[in-house]
Amino acid sequence: MKYLPLAKYKYAVSNGDDPRIIAENEYNARLDNYAVQKTFLYPLLTYRDESQTSKYPIFFLPLPKILTLADQFRFNSKTINHIASQLPPLAISQFLNSLLVSEIFYTNDIEGVKTNKIEIGTVIQENNLLASQRGKSSEKRLGSTIKLYQQTQYGKPIYIQTLADFRRIYDTLLKGELAADRQPNGKIFRDRLTNGELLTISSSTKVVHRPPADEEKIQQAMSSVIKFMNDESMPALYKALITHFFFENTHPFLDGNGRMGHYLLSTYLSSKYDRFTGFSVATAIHAHIQQYYKDFIVADNAENYADLTLFIQSLLEILTSQQQENIATLNQLKALLNDAEQTISKWIQEHSAKFPTTLSPQLIQQTLSYLAQSKLFSYAPSLGIKDNEIIRNNKDNGFAMAKTRRTLDFLEDCGIIKLIAKKPKQHEITLI
Repeated sequence: MKYLPLAKYKYAVSNGDDPRIIAENEYNARLDNYAVQKTFLYPLLTYRDESQTSKYPIFFLPLPKILTLADQFRFNSKTINHIASQLPPLAISQFLNSLLVSEIFYTNDIEGVKTNKIEIGTVIQENNLLASQRGKSSEKRLGSTIKLYQQTQYGKPIYIQTLADFRRIYDTLLKGELAADRQPNGKIFRDRLTNGELLTISSSTKVVHRPPADEEKIQQAMSSVIKFMNDESMPALYKALITHFFFENTHPFLDGNGRMGHYLLSTYLSSKYDRFTGFSVATAIHAHIQQYYKDFIVADNAENYADLTLFIQSLLEILTSQQQENIATLNQLKALLNDAEQTISKWIQEHSAKFPTTLSPQLIQQTLSYLAQSKLFSYAPSLGIKDNEIIRNNKDNGFAMAKTRRTLDFLEDCGIIKLIAKKPKQHEITLI
């Protein structure tokens, strides 16, 4: 028989018993299963009549489908890292920046917050220039948000040991994004609303979830999730997805919970698996947004007894699907870069006799290679490598800054690169 949510299972079995007894018996059978993965997290679940309970611990059964998907996820991650290991650093950086543009855009779009991809990309570039200045980020909108993601990109993990750590991350992530009346009204998280109103999460027709109402209960829930996050007894992948559900179920802030939840999942997967997967979380969810919402509605339903089996299965399907897209894109770009390098080498062979004696073929090759990587791996031409970055990179490789400037002028005169911006100066390769 197909594995069903308990709310459906009780009607799918026709043995004459009360559906509630059928559901209770099946729940106990699942919870007593030898393979069950049971947690100490107790989410607040909602019945159809809007009454609530928190007496059921989150659990799941590692069905063959889930085990297969988890293996596929880990294999995909290793494949992505292997492809990336064959790419030059600039190509990797530009591709991660491209993924980050989409990740920030879709994270906000899912929450109904309007942003612009080119503006996001510009802030990414500004933050990169400020990276050497500790604590500095772009003064433009989302500068602080993007810097948090970039710290993950640079391999700096986040640590959550206390409730205050959640608030510290939240304040940085949402800096400048929240109206005064949407700031947390408790000591760390949200507290009861002053007008007696209850925070609810609704579909277009009904209330589907009502998270804990006061900060004391929120702090209890978030304390338990800290303990769970730092418990190594469960595989990291399952732990990440369960934590994602529990955070959204608790809804600890007045606003920005979705953005915070996506960030936490993104940075966790980045640190445990690979940055390409981590920077594609919101992109993956956005592509399957209706299924994602449905998964939460089912999981929040008290009639399903905190069984997250199908929730985990669905999110693994969503994430592995996006990984496959990343693999296909990386392989395609890798092939295009190989072709571009061959085209560049051929052009240099055919024209080297006409090169100024002060410009070496190696310098010309390296400069064109940077421009080719930028063109292929950047989200948009305006977000590609700038001339001063090429000059700096070449200097690190032993080429004088003045020679790189003359190389760029020479290549422009040859018609194989073109000027696309003046402040700061930027060229684009036209040879490929």
